[in-house]
Amino acid sequence: MIDRRRTKTFGHELEQELLNVTDTSILINFSDALTSLYPHLVPIHAFAYDAWDDIVIPLFYEMVYESFSFKYGITITPSEVHPYMYTLPCYRGLHHIECTLNKPNIEGFINFEWINVEKQDLENYLIIYKSFGDGYNFLTGGITKEQASEVHFNLVEVEVVSVETGCKVDGNKYKTMFIRKEDLDFEFVAEEKK
Repeated sequence: MIDRRRTKTFGHELEQELLNVTDTSILINFSDALTSLYPHLVPIHAFAYDAWDDIVIPLFYEMVYESFSFKYGITITPSEVHPYMYTLPCYRGLHHIECTLNKPNIEGFINFEWINVEKQDLENYLIIYKSFGDGYNFLTGGITKEQASEVHFNLVEVEVVSVETGCKVDGNKYKTMFIRKEDLDFEFVAEEKK
């Protein structure tokens, strides 16, 4: 955990078994849950649009942020977190998840094209986790039932922001991209609400 709070309060119950689970494992577990759940949403037409949002946003909160609450002893409410899939102008003042590249070079999927990204290119930026997906299918905006069979959750959508402010930076060529989940490590970031 990265703790950027001025006041370090730990008033939430701890679950000892979670102390041995990495933040990365908690996120990968959520990705695996989506992979298992998604095919069951297709027959009931809950695989996109509002139905998808209504399922995945609270599921992410419960499976990920609540796990962090019990792991780190921090009380976390939905109003204090970066919601799943949301693009924000700034990520400071909200609990969120940051990513780090675990290799010196990776491929990023930007505008439907794979490009080489070097770790050093991102040294002055924070990589903010947004969601799992495939880079092609925009589930919130809706897809067809035929497209739903092609959906997978092997990529991570990230937002690349300023390390100083936690906000978007004009001229940043990596603003939003998808990265293979195995190329990233994840870490919960605790912040005080502004």
